[in-house]
Formats: sequence, structure tokens, C-alpha cells
Amino acid sequence: MTARALVVTMVVAAAVTLVPLSPATGLDHIPIAVSDLDRAAADYRALGFALKPGRPHDNGITNQHVKFPDGTELELITAPEARDALTATYRKHLAAGEGPAFLALFAPGVDTGSLGLNADPLRYIFMFGRNQSPTDRPEHFAHANTAESLIGVWLAGDDLSAERRLLEKIGARIHEDEVRVPEPVQAHVARLAEGEVVLLPGARQLVRGRRIVGATVRIRDLATAERATGGRGRKIGSSIFLPPAVTHGLWLELREMRHDRADASSRDSH
Repeated sequence: MTARALVVTMVVAAAVTLVPLSPATGLDHIPIAVSDLDRAAADYRALGFALKPGRPHDNGITNQHVKFPDGTELELITAPEARDALTATYRKHLAAGEGPAFLALFAPGVDTGSLGLNADPLRYIFMFGRNQSPTDRPEHFAHANTAESLIGVWLAGDDLSAERRLLEKIGARIHEDEVRVPEPVQAHVARLAEGEVVLLPGARQLVRGRRIVGATVRIRDLATAERATGGRGRKIGSSIFLPPAVTHGLWLELREMRHDRADASSRDSH
């Protein structure tokens, strides 16, 4: 989360009216806080991801982007020292360990004032526009592991009622289903127009109190991804699960979904 995103969060929290939902509501990006950005970037390249260097920030934040053609992404980000409220938040986060710091949702056309994003349970969630940029190039999307979209995020907590209410307000349909994380478990799944949010019990947290525990990325070809990741993950069914030890603090599922199957899944969720 950059300083611009923090400003966006505060602005949308001040609004008061909810307007009709846009059909494009979905996931946007996940900033992953890391202690050593160069090392983290090298580790992600070793997992088959192409990275785009971020721009310098006045408060010292540096970042690199794992970008996908639809505008979703994973963001590797670090703050070497506390210079303002945002960098102080990142330093506190890193003191407890690396891993996802925020979750950005994409809900164009939704006035977020009544969503309660400024309430304590939801301060890690914000609304954001797509991170597509005129400086994006084909090489930034040329992932050796065939990754093409962020399609899921896993949340864990003893009480995720605030998250459920938020997701329902932006149009999610929530139902119980069996999911792999990577073990098979029964969980509630919130399906958005673009992507899904898996709601898990607090026992699944990797760092106590930290609710974002994993993410799912759609890939085109499982065999290619298996080679690109160099055996660092567990292949289960049509997915490869990369453990927190190699992804800097989160479970990362690479799920094979060909375009015809992905389109059918999107239609079935509405």
C-alpha cells in the first residue's frame, strides 16, 4: 500500500452514500511486506514470476510488482524506516514477520462511505482502482510459471463477521464449500464477479492477529508452472501450493484454469 493508496482509503472512508454495484467488482492487489526487497524479488523470480520495478517514494518505500494483464497483482513492498504513518505501519508489521499487509478490492461505481473501512477489523482492507499503467510492457506479464491473474485471497480469523458484511455489501454471494489450504477443509467462500475470498478459522493464521494468510493465482499450464517453480511447492490436483517459507509469509496457490473453464466459473457465480 503506497501513500497514494492511504489517501484514497481516507477519502473513501469519509463518503456516506452507497450507489449501485458495478458488475466488475473483484480483487485488485495484495501488498506483501518484506524485509529485503532485493532478496524477495529474486525469490519470486525463482518461482517463475516476472517483476516490474516500482517507482521511488518520498517516504523511503520501495516496491516491485508481480503484474497480470487484467490489472490484478501481487506487490512486494518494504519500508526501511518509519518516516510517516504508513511506513511506521509497515515497520510494525515487519517486526512480527513478513507477509501480506493489506488487501485491495476493486469496486468501481461503489461509494464506500457506508462500508466501514475505517473500523478496526477492516483497516487492512481498502478499495482501489486497477494498477494498470502506461509503462506496463509485455515482458512484465511474461511469467515463466504461466500466471495470469489474482483470483483468490484467504482470510483467517476467529470473527470475520465484519469482512462478511463488507463482502455482501459489494455483491458477494457467500456459501460453504470444501477448499484446499492446502489441506481440504470446509469453509465459507465469498464469490465476487472477479475472484473469491475464502474465510477460514483463526487457527489458520500464520502470524497471530494477521488475517490475510494466502492467495490464489490462476495459471495456464500446471506442468509448466511445476517446472518453473523448481519443486518448491506441493502439487495437489490442478494446483501447486507454495509455502510461506518460499513466498515471504503467505500460502500461494497456483491454480490451473484454462480460459473456457474460468469463463464458465464466472458465469456460474452470478
